[in-house]
Amino acid sequence: MQRVRVYSFARALVTVLLTAAVTVLSAGCGSADHSEQIEQHKVLAGELDNNRLYQAAVKEYEKVLSYDDLTSSERANINYLIARLYYEDLKDYRNAAAYYIRAREYDPEGSFAAEASKNLVASLEKLGNVFDARRQLSAATNVDSKPRSKDDVAVAEIGGRKVWRSEIEDHIAALPPQVQDQLTSRQARVEFLHQFVGVELLYNAAVREDYLSDPEIQRQQENMLRRLLVDRFVSEKVIPRIQVDTLDVKNYYLANKGTRYGDKPYDSVRSEVFLDYQSDKAEAAYSDYIESLARAENVKFYEQNLE
Repeated sequence: MQRVRVYSFARALVTVLLTAAVTVLSAGCGSADHSEQIEQHKVLAGELDNNRLYQAAVKEYEKVLSYDDLTSSERANINYLIARLYYEDLKDYRNAAAYYIRAREYDPEGSFAAEASKNLVASLEKLGNVFDARRQLSAATNVDSKPRSKDDVAVAEIGGRKVWRSEIEDHIAALPPQVQDQLTSRQARVEFLHQFVGVELLYNAAVREDYLSDPEIQRQQENMLRRLLVDRFVSEKVIPRIQVDTLDVKNYYLANKGTRYGDKPYDSVRSEVFLDYQSDKAEAAYSDYIESLARAENVKFYEQNLE
Protein backbone atom coordinates (compact mmCIF):
# COMPACT_ATOMS: atom_id res chain seq x y z
CA MET A 1 0.00 0.00 0.00
CA GLN A 2 2.86 2.36 0.80
CA ARG A 3 4.47 1.63 -2.59
CA VAL A 4 1.29 2.56 -4.33
CA ARG A 5 1.17 5.91 -2.59
CA VAL A 6 4.81 6.61 -3.44
CA TYR A 7 4.22 5.58 -7.06
CA SER A 8 1.15 7.78 -7.32
CA PHE A 9 3.00 10.71 -5.80
CA ALA A 10 5.97 10.28 -8.17
CA ARG A 11 3.68 9.97 -11.12
CA ALA A 12 1.83 13.13 -10.11
CA LEU A 13 5.12 14.97 -9.65
CA VAL A 14 6.32 13.94 -13.12
CA THR A 15 3.01 15.09 -14.60
CA VAL A 16 3.34 18.50 -12.93
CA LEU A 17 6.92 18.90 -14.11
CA LEU A 18 6.06 17.91 -17.69
CA THR A 19 3.12 20.28 -17.73
CA ALA A 20 5.29 23.11 -16.52
CA ALA A 21 7.95 22.29 -19.11
CA VAL A 22 5.40 22.21 -21.94
CA THR A 23 3.97 25.52 -20.73
CA VAL A 24 7.43 27.12 -20.70
CA LEU A 25 8.27 25.73 -24.14
CA SER A 26 4.95 26.87 -25.56
CA ALA A 27 5.41 30.34 -24.15
CA GLY A 28 8.92 30.44 -25.50
CA CYS A 29 7.77 29.38 -28.98
CA GLY A 30 4.94 31.89 -28.99
CA SER A 31 7.21 34.77 -28.13
CA ALA A 32 10.21 33.71 -30.21
CA ASP A 33 11.76 36.36 -32.41
CA HIS A 34 12.27 35.03 -35.92
CA SER A 35 13.19 38.38 -37.44
CA GLU A 36 16.70 37.23 -38.33
CA GLN A 37 15.48 34.08 -40.12
CA ILE A 38 12.72 36.04 -41.85
CA GLU A 39 15.20 38.60 -43.14
CA GLN A 40 17.45 35.82 -44.44
CA HIS A 41 14.58 34.29 -46.39
CA LYS A 42 13.61 37.69 -47.81
CA VAL A 43 17.17 38.49 -48.90
CA LEU A 44 17.53 35.06 -50.51
CA ALA A 45 14.16 35.46 -52.26
CA GLY A 46 15.33 38.79 -53.63
CA GLU A 47 18.56 37.25 -54.93
CA LEU A 48 16.63 34.43 -56.60
CA ASP A 49 14.29 36.96 -58.19
CA ASN A 50 17.21 39.01 -59.50
CA ASN A 51 18.63 35.86 -61.09
CA ARG A 52 15.28 35.03 -62.69
CA LEU A 53 14.74 31.97 -60.50
CA TYR A 54 11.18 33.03 -59.91
CA GLN A 55 9.67 29.76 -58.70
CA ALA A 56 12.45 29.35 -56.16
CA ALA A 57 11.88 32.94 -55.01
CA VAL A 58 8.19 32.14 -54.47
CA LYS A 59 9.11 29.14 -52.30
CA GLU A 60 11.48 31.29 -50.26
CA TYR A 61 8.78 33.91 -49.66
CA GLU A 62 6.35 31.15 -48.68
CA LYS A 63 8.81 30.10 -45.96
CA VAL A 64 8.46 33.59 -44.53
CA LEU A 65 4.69 33.16 -44.39
CA SER A 66 5.13 30.03 -42.25
CA TYR A 67 6.23 32.12 -39.27
CA ASP A 68 3.51 33.06 -36.78
CA ASP A 69 5.12 36.28 -35.54
CA LEU A 70 4.51 38.28 -38.73
CA THR A 71 2.32 41.35 -38.45
CA SER A 72 -0.67 41.65 -40.77
CA SER A 73 1.16 44.36 -42.71
CA GLU A 74 4.25 42.18 -43.15
CA ARG A 75 2.15 39.20 -44.19
CA ALA A 76 0.29 41.38 -46.69
CA ASN A 77 3.56 42.61 -48.20
CA ILE A 78 4.94 39.10 -48.66
CA ASN A 79 1.71 37.96 -50.30
CA TYR A 80 1.95 40.96 -52.60
CA LEU A 81 5.55 40.13 -53.57
CA ILE A 82 4.55 36.56 -54.37
CA ALA A 83 1.59 37.80 -56.40
CA ARG A 84 3.87 40.04 -58.47
CA LEU A 85 6.18 37.12 -59.24
CA TYR A 86 3.25 35.03 -60.41
CA TYR A 87 1.74 37.90 -62.41
CA GLU A 88 4.75 39.59 -64.01
CA ASP A 89 7.29 36.80 -64.33
CA LEU A 90 5.61 33.39 -64.19
CA LYS A 91 2.41 34.49 -65.99
CA ASP A 92 0.47 32.25 -63.61
CA TYR A 93 -2.64 34.40 -63.28
CA ARG A 94 -4.61 31.98 -61.12
CA ASN A 95 -2.02 32.05 -58.35
CA ALA A 96 -1.42 35.76 -58.92
CA ALA A 97 -5.12 36.49 -58.33
CA ALA A 98 -5.14 34.37 -55.17
CA TYR A 99 -2.13 36.11 -53.64
CA TYR A 100 -3.35 39.59 -54.62
CA ILE A 101 -6.60 38.83 -52.79
CA ARG A 102 -4.69 37.65 -49.71
CA ALA A 103 -2.49 40.75 -49.77
CA ARG A 104 -5.51 43.08 -49.86
CA GLU A 105 -7.26 41.08 -47.14
CA TYR A 106 -4.33 41.37 -44.72
CA ASP A 107 -3.78 45.08 -45.40
CA PRO A 108 -6.57 46.78 -47.42
CA GLU A 109 -4.90 50.19 -47.02
CA GLY A 110 -1.39 49.04 -47.95
CA SER A 111 0.72 51.12 -50.32
CA PHE A 112 0.38 48.33 -52.88
CA ALA A 113 -3.43 48.30 -52.76
CA ALA A 114 -4.05 50.19 -56.01
CA GLU A 115 -1.63 48.08 -58.03
CA ALA A 116 -2.89 44.87 -56.42
CA SER A 117 -6.48 45.72 -57.34
CA LYS A 118 -5.55 46.61 -60.91
CA ASN A 119 -3.51 43.44 -61.44
CA LEU A 120 -6.19 41.34 -59.77
CA VAL A 121 -8.70 42.58 -62.33
CA ALA A 122 -6.27 41.88 -65.18
CA SER A 123 -5.56 38.37 -63.82
CA LEU A 124 -9.25 37.54 -63.63
CA GLU A 125 -9.76 38.80 -67.17
CA LYS A 126 -6.90 36.67 -68.47
CA LEU A 127 -8.50 33.66 -66.76
CA GLY A 128 -11.78 34.43 -68.53
CA ASN A 129 -13.58 35.49 -65.34
CA VAL A 130 -15.00 38.63 -66.93
CA PHE A 131 -17.88 38.99 -64.47
CA ASP A 132 -15.57 38.74 -61.45
CA ALA A 133 -13.13 41.13 -63.10
CA ARG A 134 -15.82 43.74 -63.58
CA ARG A 135 -16.98 43.31 -59.99
CA GLN A 136 -13.44 43.74 -58.70
CA LEU A 137 -12.85 46.74 -60.96
CA SER A 138 -15.97 48.46 -59.68
CA ALA A 139 -15.03 47.76 -56.05
CA ALA A 140 -11.39 48.76 -56.50
CA THR A 141 -11.84 52.02 -58.34
CA ASN A 142 -15.07 53.14 -56.70
CA VAL A 143 -15.73 55.30 -59.72
CA ASP A 144 -19.53 55.26 -59.57
CA SER A 145 -20.16 58.98 -59.65
CA LYS A 146 -23.21 60.68 -58.23
CA PRO A 147 -25.91 62.64 -60.06
CA ARG A 148 -25.35 66.36 -59.88
CA SER A 149 -28.99 67.22 -59.29
CA LYS A 150 -32.37 65.54 -58.97
CA ASP A 151 -32.90 66.08 -62.71
CA ASP A 152 -29.62 64.40 -63.63
CA VAL A 153 -30.06 60.97 -65.23
CA ALA A 154 -27.77 58.11 -66.25
CA VAL A 155 -27.09 57.96 -70.00
CA ALA A 156 -24.84 54.89 -69.99
CA GLU A 157 -23.30 52.28 -67.70
CA ILE A 158 -19.77 50.84 -67.91
CA GLY A 159 -19.13 47.76 -65.80
CA GLY A 160 -21.47 48.96 -63.09
CA ARG A 161 -20.35 52.60 -63.25
CA LYS A 162 -23.08 55.02 -64.26
CA VAL A 163 -22.28 57.79 -66.72
CA TRP A 164 -24.48 60.78 -65.91
CA ARG A 165 -25.83 63.30 -68.38
CA SER A 166 -24.02 66.10 -66.53
CA GLU A 167 -20.70 64.31 -67.11
CA ILE A 168 -21.29 64.23 -70.86
CA GLU A 169 -22.38 67.87 -70.84
CA ASP A 170 -19.16 68.82 -69.02
CA HIS A 171 -17.05 67.07 -71.65
CA ILE A 172 -18.95 68.82 -74.45
CA ALA A 173 -18.54 72.19 -72.71
CA ALA A 174 -14.76 71.65 -72.63
CA LEU A 175 -14.61 71.33 -76.43
CA PRO A 176 -13.80 74.27 -78.73
CA PRO A 177 -16.85 76.42 -79.62
CA GLN A 178 -16.86 75.30 -83.25
CA VAL A 179 -17.04 71.65 -82.15
CA GLN A 180 -19.79 72.39 -79.64
CA ASP A 181 -21.83 73.92 -82.48
CA GLN A 182 -21.80 70.52 -84.18
CA LEU A 183 -23.27 68.80 -81.10
CA THR A 184 -26.52 70.70 -80.74
CA SER A 185 -28.80 67.97 -82.12
CA ARG A 186 -29.86 64.94 -80.10
CA GLN A 187 -28.41 62.52 -82.66
CA ALA A 188 -25.04 64.24 -82.54
CA ARG A 189 -25.01 63.98 -78.73
CA VAL A 190 -25.95 60.31 -78.91
CA GLU A 191 -22.99 59.70 -81.23
CA PHE A 192 -20.74 61.66 -78.88
CA LEU A 193 -21.93 59.50 -75.97
CA HIS A 194 -21.05 56.31 -77.85
CA GLN A 195 -17.62 57.70 -78.71
CA PHE A 196 -17.09 58.69 -75.08
CA VAL A 197 -17.95 55.18 -73.84
CA GLY A 198 -15.64 53.66 -76.46
CA VAL A 199 -12.74 55.78 -75.24
CA GLU A 200 -13.52 54.84 -71.62
CA LEU A 201 -13.44 51.13 -72.51
CA LEU A 202 -10.10 51.51 -74.25
CA TYR A 203 -8.71 53.52 -71.32
CA ASN A 204 -9.81 50.91 -68.77
CA ALA A 205 -8.28 48.13 -70.85
CA ALA A 206 -4.99 50.04 -71.18
CA VAL A 207 -4.86 50.67 -67.42
CA ARG A 208 -5.48 47.00 -66.68
CA GLU A 209 -2.66 46.08 -69.06
CA ASP A 210 -0.38 48.41 -67.07
CA TYR A 211 0.31 50.85 -69.90
CA LEU A 212 0.62 53.56 -67.26
CA SER A 213 3.98 52.04 -66.32
CA ASP A 214 5.33 52.41 -69.86
CA PRO A 215 8.38 54.75 -69.66
CA GLU A 216 7.45 56.61 -72.84
CA ILE A 217 3.91 57.25 -71.63
CA GLN A 218 5.23 58.44 -68.27
CA ARG A 219 7.63 60.80 -70.06
CA GLN A 220 4.87 62.25 -72.24
CA GLN A 221 2.59 62.51 -69.21
CA GLU A 222 5.26 64.45 -67.32
CA ASN A 223 5.80 66.80 -70.29
CA MET A 224 2.07 67.41 -70.64
CA LEU A 225 1.74 68.13 -66.93
CA ARG A 226 4.70 70.50 -67.17
CA ARG A 227 3.05 72.42 -70.01
CA LEU A 228 -0.27 72.63 -68.18
CA LEU A 229 1.41 73.94 -65.03
CA VAL A 230 3.44 76.52 -66.94
CA ASP A 231 0.40 77.70 -68.90
CA ARG A 232 -1.64 78.11 -65.72
CA PHE A 233 1.21 79.85 -63.92
CA VAL A 234 1.79 82.30 -66.79
CA SER A 235 -1.92 83.09 -67.08
CA GLU A 236 -2.19 83.82 -63.36
CA LYS A 237 1.20 85.36 -62.56
CA VAL A 238 2.54 86.94 -65.76
CA ILE A 239 -0.40 88.01 -67.92
CA PRO A 240 -2.03 90.14 -65.18
CA ARG A 241 1.14 92.27 -65.15
CA ILE A 242 0.41 93.51 -68.68
CA GLN A 243 -0.97 97.04 -68.66
CA VAL A 244 -2.72 98.11 -71.88
CA ASP A 245 -2.58 101.85 -72.59
CA THR A 246 -4.64 103.19 -75.51
CA LEU A 247 -2.11 105.91 -76.23
CA ASP A 248 0.69 103.36 -76.07
CA VAL A 249 -1.15 101.22 -78.63
CA LYS A 250 -1.32 104.19 -80.99
CA ASN A 251 2.38 104.89 -80.53
CA TYR A 252 3.07 101.20 -81.20
CA TYR A 253 1.18 101.57 -84.50
CA LEU A 254 3.13 104.68 -85.48
CA ALA A 255 6.43 102.97 -84.73
CA ASN A 256 5.53 99.99 -86.92
CA LYS A 257 3.25 101.67 -89.47
CA GLY A 258 5.48 101.11 -92.46
CA THR A 259 7.23 97.87 -91.54
CA ARG A 260 4.27 95.87 -90.23
CA TYR A 261 1.10 97.52 -91.46
CA GLY A 262 2.01 98.78 -94.92
CA ASP A 263 1.15 102.40 -94.08
CA LYS A 264 -2.53 101.48 -93.76
CA PRO A 265 -4.73 103.86 -91.73
CA TYR A 266 -4.86 103.12 -88.04
CA ASP A 267 -8.62 102.54 -87.98
CA SER A 268 -8.40 99.85 -90.67
CA VAL A 269 -5.78 97.81 -88.75
CA ARG A 270 -6.78 98.70 -85.20
CA SER A 271 -7.61 95.12 -84.12
CA GLU A 272 -4.42 93.75 -85.68
CA VAL A 273 -2.35 96.45 -83.98
CA PHE A 274 -3.93 95.69 -80.63
CA LEU A 275 -3.21 91.95 -80.93
CA ASP A 276 0.39 92.59 -81.97
CA TYR A 277 0.86 95.07 -79.15
CA GLN A 278 -0.61 92.67 -76.61
CA SER A 279 1.53 89.82 -77.91
CA ASP A 280 4.73 91.89 -77.67
CA LYS A 281 3.83 93.08 -74.18
CA ALA A 282 3.13 89.50 -73.09
CA GLU A 283 6.46 88.33 -74.49
CA ALA A 284 8.27 91.15 -72.69
CA ALA A 285 6.48 90.41 -69.41
CA TYR A 286 7.30 86.71 -69.81
CA SER A 287 10.98 87.46 -70.40
CA ASP A 288 11.14 89.85 -67.44
CA TYR A 289 9.56 87.27 -65.15
CA ILE A 290 11.97 84.57 -66.33
CA GLU A 291 14.88 86.93 -65.67
CA SER A 292 13.69 87.60 -62.13
CA LEU A 293 13.35 83.86 -61.45
CA ALA A 294 16.78 83.21 -62.92
CA ARG A 295 18.36 85.81 -60.62
CA ALA A 296 16.56 84.38 -57.60
CA GLU A 297 17.76 80.84 -58.35
CA ASN A 298 21.28 81.87 -59.38
CA VAL A 299 21.05 80.38 -62.86
CA LYS A 300 24.30 79.87 -64.78
CA PHE A 301 24.75 78.88 -68.42
CA TYR A 302 27.68 76.90 -69.81
CA GLU A 303 26.93 77.44 -73.46
CA GLN A 304 30.49 76.57 -74.50
CA ASN A 305 29.76 72.96 -73.64
CA LEU A 306 27.09 72.68 -76.33
CA GLU A 307 28.27 71.13 -79.57
